[in-house]
Amino acid sequence: MNIAVFIKLTTFHKGSGGLETQSRSLCEELAKRGHRITVFSTKKELDIDEKSENLVRYVFITSEYKKYLFARLNKNSWFKKSLEKFQEIHKADSFDLVLSQSASAESIIENKKKLGVKVVSVAHGSAASEYITFLKNIKNLKDFYWFARNTQYFLRQFFGRQRRYVLHSDKVIAVSNYVKTALINECFADDRKIEVVSNGVDPKDFDLLEESTDDGVKLLFLGRVEKSKGILTILKIISDIKNDYVLHVVGEGPDLEDAKRISKKMRVSDKVVFHGKVPYKEFVKNLKPDIFVFPTQRIEGFPMVLVESMLLGLPVVAFNLGGVTDAIENEKTGYLIKAGNNKEFKLKLESLIGNLELRNKLGLAGREKALSEFTIGKMIDTYEKIFMEVLK
Repeated sequence: MNIAVFIKLTTFHKGSGGLETQSRSLCEELAKRGHRITVFSTKKELDIDEKSENLVRYVFITSEYKKYLFARLNKNSWFKKSLEKFQEIHKADSFDLVLSQSASAESIIENKKKLGVKVVSVAHGSAASEYITFLKNIKNLKDFYWFARNTQYFLRQFFGRQRRYVLHSDKVIAVSNYVKTALINECFADDRKIEVVSNGVDPKDFDLLEESTDDGVKLLFLGRVEKSKGILTILKIISDIKNDYVLHVVGEGPDLEDAKRISKKMRVSDKVVFHGKVPYKEFVKNLKPDIFVFPTQRIEGFPMVLVESMLLGLPVVAFNLGGVTDAIENEKTGYLIKAGNNKEFKLKLESLIGNLELRNKLGLAGREKALSEFTIGKMIDTYEKIFMEVLK
C-alpha cells in the first residue's frame, strides 16, 4: 500500500512527545512490512523540505497551523498548503490510503471523494476530555486568560473540527475504550465506525528488570513535570509515608521549580531525586525501579508509559482516569485509584513498598498482559486489517 500520514509535528520537531514517538514507530513498522509511507507535517523551525529515515519519507510544509476562527481561510494555512502538497505528490504517485493523526488531514477528509482516497483517522482523546482537564488544573489568574481562549477553541473543536474528522473519515481508530465512548457521545458517531486499537511497544526495548540489590524501595515518576501530570499530587501523597523509599522524577516541565520548592516545604527533599530529561531506556536499566506511580490529573487517552512500565515488570499505582483502565487491571497488575482519593493512593503505595512478594506478583502479571495485548506487532496486524477492510 502507498500510505500518506498526516501529523502536526514529528519527532524531528521541538516539543514532540508520546504521540509523535508512537506515530514514528507505527510508520517505521508499516514500512518494514513493505508499505510505502510518506509523512506530511508542518515545517515550523526545521530548515529542510524533505527527509528520509528508516524507509519513511517525510515532507515538511511551510504553513501556519493556527487555532483562531477562520484560520483555514488564510492562504498559508495548514488546511490549504497541506492539500496543495498532497495533490502534487498524489498526482505523480497515487496514494491508496491516508492515515490522519486526529484532525491533521482535515483538508483531505473534506476532499476525499474528489481525490479518490480513503481516510482512516486516529483519535488519541476527545475535545471535552481535554477541556475538562484544563478546567481542573486552573491554578492562577493567568489561567483565566487561557480559560477564555480555550473555551472558544473547545467550542470550535467540539462542534466543528472533531465532528468533521470523526464523522467523515472512512474509519476511526480510538486508542482506548474510553476514547471510543467519548467520541460516540460527543459526535453522535456510529459505534461500528470506531474501532479500538491499543498503542503498541516493541518488547525488545523493555526487558524485565533485574531485582535491585539496593536498600529501600525506588518509586518512579516519568513524564512532563506539571500539575496536570500529578507531580504536585504525588509529593503530597509521599509526605505521609514512613516506609523507606526514594521517589525518582524523570522529565522536565513548567512546574519543575515548584515541585522542588514543595518537596522542601513538605520535608521530603531528601526522599526525592529530580533527574531531568534523560535517555529513559538506559536510565531504568541502571536505576532498577520497584514501583511506577501514575498520579495523573489528566483524562488520558492511552498512556504509553504504563505499557512500558508493565513490560519492565513494574507494578503500577494510578488514578483511574480516561484510558488508564485499558492498561491496568486493579489488583492484578497494579492498583487503580478513584481520581482525587489521595488517601487510598497512599495506602496502596505503602502496601507495595512493604511487600516484595506482592510487587513481584503484580509486576510479572503486568508484563504478561503487555506482551499479550500491547506489542507493536499486534498493533500493526490490526491496523493492516482495518486498512484492507476500508479499501475493499
